[in-house]
Amino acid sequence: MSGIALSRLAQERKAWRKDHPFGFVAVPTKNPDGTMNLMNWECAIPGKKGTPWEGGLFKLRMLFKDDYPSSPPKCKYSEIPWSPSLRVPRHTRCQLASC
Repeated sequence: MSGIALSRLAQERKAWRKDHPFGFVAVPTKNPDGTMNLMNWECAIPGKKGTPWEGGLFKLRMLFKDDYPSSPPKCKYSEIPWSPSLRVPRHTRCQLASC
């Protein structure tokens, strides 16, 4: 692992713990031996008030590469959040409902 990436992520974790937006979560995962894995974070973003997502908590995982901060982390949602702009074809919904 890159010392630069780990050093930067440790600094960012320290700053995040001191001050971050209310309701947002970002926590490094733990390795099997109990140590922190700063290259892999579990995060959650609250739904914005006054939108269809209000009240939701959208979980994702952030995976950092050794060349961070030169390259951005890869973000993967635990589940795909609902979006009013997504349209599922009717035949797909019927097939899913009959499973």
